[in-house]
Order: sequence, then C-alpha cells, then structure tokens
Amino acid sequence: MHIKNLTQLSVIEMPYGDLNWGPDPRHIRQGIYSDIQLWDKYRELDDYHLCSVYNKANVPVQTQRITYQPVEKEEIYLTLTRQLSDAVYQSLSDNSALLLTGGYCKDAVAVCGGIQRYLGPDKKVGIIYLDAHSDMSTPEVTTTGILGGMDVAAILGKTLPQWCNAAGLSKPYDDELVLLSDFRESIVNDDGALPLVQSSKLCWLKTDEFNDPEKWKHAVFALADKVDALYLHIDGDILARPYAPNAACAADGGPSVFTVMDNIQTVMQTGKVLVYGSYGFYFDTDIPGQDSLTLSGLRTVSAGLEAWKQMPFL
Repeated sequence: MHIKNLTQLSVIEMPYGDLNWGPDPRHIRQGIYSDIQLWDKYRELDDYHLCSVYNKANVPVQTQRITYQPVEKEEIYLTLTRQLSDAVYQSLSDNSALLLTGGYCKDAVAVCGGIQRYLGPDKKVGIIYLDAHSDMSTPEVTTTGILGGMDVAAILGKTLPQWCNAAGLSKPYDDELVLLSDFRESIVNDDGALPLVQSSKLCWLKTDEFNDPEKWKHAVFALADKVDALYLHIDGDILARPYAPNAACAADGGPSVFTVMDNIQTVMQTGKVLVYGSYGFYFDTDIPGQDSLTLSGLRTVSAGLEAWKQMPFL
C-alpha cells in the first residue's frame, strides 16, 4: 500500500432507517426482521447539501444515494447490505476517498465488506469506532433485538454469517486492529455485549482517555502503524446528550462535539483513512432536538473533511 494526496471524494448517502430491525430478543419470531423505512423528509442530508459540507475536502465530489432494489425472497437488510457493499467497492475502485452519510451503525457491515472486496482479504484494515456502545451484541445475548448493535460482532466473525456473506465479507476483521471509544454504555452491560468485548483483543479507550488528546493520539497512531488502511466510524450517540438530544440510543455522559471534532482530525492526520462513515445523525421520530443533532453532524463531517489530506491506495 502507498499513501497519496486526496484528489477526489465519493459520497454515498443512505436514506433508509432501521428502527426495530433485528432478531426477536424473546426468541419467538425466527430470523432477522427488517422493513423499508425511507426517511425522505427534510433531514440532515438536505442541510449537508445546503451548507456544501462535502466541499470541505476541497477536491471534486461525486455523490450518490442508495435506492432500494428488492430481491425476491430476500430480507430487506440483506439486499440493502449487498447494494451498499457494491457501491463502496465501486467508489474505492475509482481511487476515490469515500464518505458515508445518512445511515446507521448496521451499515458498517456492508462498508467493511466493500473495503475487503476492494483491498483483498490479506490487507490489514483497522477500524476506529467512535460510539457510546460497542455494537458487539449477538442474537443469543441481546435483550433489545437491535441489529445496529451487532455490526462489530458480525465484522469480527462472531455472529450472523449470512449478513457477512451479503456484504462480501469473506474473512473476519482482526479484533486486534480495532480501536473502540468511548463505549460508556459498558456500565449497563451494553445489550449483553460486555463479556464479548472483555474477551476480545480490541483496544478500548474509555471516556477520560478519549478526552485526553495525548492518549488519544498515541492510540490512534499506534493502530495506524499496524495497518494498511483505516475505516473511521462515528455514531452520533457518542456525543454528550446536549449535542445529540434525539439520538435513538442516547447515553448519559460522553464527550463534547468539539472534542470529537478534534479527535476525528487526529485520525485523519495519520494519512491512513480510506473510508469515513458518519452515522446516526437523523431520526424520523417525535423526539425534539433534531436541529442540534444535525448541527453536530455538520460539525463532525466538516472537521473530518477539512483534515483529510491523504489516503492509502493500492
């Protein structure tokens, strides 16, 4: 792998919601439930365009939006996973840096599949996962049945092989190449996932370490030195509640949006970021606070794009 300056940016927007997708935690209904939730009201994606946020990278930008194309007798989540993986693979094949917006944590499976299809299964890809949760739950331990809380477990080969197959994820990612922070929901066992996190080899930085610029930089660059490329993933609920008041899985505590912006820029300074995924900055619910969440999305996406000057390439 080599490092080059950014010359173009691809943006993939995922307009579909995923509230209540997942297995039945009571184990009465079989399989994974998913439905079509096309959240096409005025939303954060519209403000991203209104404010020209994608131009913050200061390179030519190409934007596409995923449109669900049904496949007979296939669950919706599998079809959307395959579509998104294809879009990721094609964008990376065009030698473009890639930004994902509009989606939710479950989209990380498709993204990691698309990355692996492009780079090949033998390349070392690190994940920097900014989230209040670990997303390491499984159908066997879940108490909520939230599919978006299982994506990291799937990516690491611990559950849901059919989901990984749809993503084109032929080889599990290495848990030693994952940096998770701040995962403050560990205090409530995180949907049964805490033992899985504790038994893994991923690097977990708690909130106080995330808030320490030197500790954060040390962990980020230590991971970057081990890998060929990085996938930077942020879920809006990592933010303290005033900055994400209507996030579906808001958690008490957490960092300010300004700390998160700084830490995203630190990751970009490694020159190893291939894909940046920004998730969970819109919810089509009656909970107030979407304007604040949108502003946080604008700030974090802008911070990342302004600092994203280099990327790995084959």
